[in-house]
Amino acid sequence: MMKKRKVIIAEDDTNSSEILQEFLKKAADFEIVGVVENGEELIELNFNLKPDVALVDIGLPVLDGMKAVKECIKTNPSLQYIFTTAYEEFAVEAFDISAVDYIVKPIKKIRLYEALEKIKPSISSEKSPAESSVSKNKKLIVKTSTALQVIDTDTIVFIEKMNRKTFIHTRETTYESNETLENYSKMLKDNFFSSHRSFLINLNFVSQIISDGETYFIYFQDFSKYAHVSKLKYLELVERLKQ
Repeated sequence: MMKKRKVIIAEDDTNSSEILQEFLKKAADFEIVGVVENGEELIELNFNLKPDVALVDIGLPVLDGMKAVKECIKTNPSLQYIFTTAYEEFAVEAFDISAVDYIVKPIKKIRLYEALEKIKPSISSEKSPAESSVSKNKKLIVKTSTALQVIDTDTIVFIEKMNRKTFIHTRETTYESNETLENYSKMLKDNFFSSHRSFLINLNFVSQIISDGETYFIYFQDFSKYAHVSKLKYLELVERLKQ
C-alpha cells in the first residue's frame, strides 16, 4: 500500500490556510503533518519532520517563501514544493528553483489537485518512517525568541506543554518553543514516549515512577524536574521501560 505523502502548509492568511487544509483532507494520498505561518517556522518544521511536500505562500512574513524554500532544500533535498500567491510575477523565479507548480490565488480545488498530481511520480513510496524521523539525525531544530537552536535529541530529558507554550528540558537548560507537543511527538520516536497529554519523556533518563494517591510522578536520573504519567498510560509506560 502506498504511503501517504507528508505535507506542510506554510500560509499566513488564515482563510487560505483553512482552504488548503480542507482540500488536502480530501486528497487520499496526502497527510498534513504541520501548518506554519512564517518562513522561519517552515524551515524549523521541514528540518524536524522531513516532509515530502510543502505548500508555500511566497509572501510569508519574517522570511519570504522563496528564501525559506531555498533553506529547506539544503536539509531536505527531496522536498517538493508548490508555491501559492496572489501575484503572477514570481512565476519565473519559482520555476527557476524547480517548483512543482505555481498557483495564483484564489485557490481552487481542481487547480490544487492538478498540482498534487505532478508530485506523485517523483516521490519514492518506499521511504520508511525511520528514514524521515528526526531521531535518525539526532538533532532537533527549535525556534526560540532569538534564534534557531539546534538540540541534540539525546540530551532531551522531557518536553512539557504549559498553556500555549512548550518547554524542552535538556540536561543543560530549558528552551521555550511555540511548536505543539503533538508535533514533537511526531518528530521524536525511538526512546520518546507520550506519558501524559502535557508530557513527552525520554525513556533513557527515567529513574523512578512514584504514586501519590491517584497521581503518578516520573523522576529522572540526576535531574531536579519531574513529569507526570496518566493512569491510562501507566501500564504502557512500564512495558516500554522493560524493553
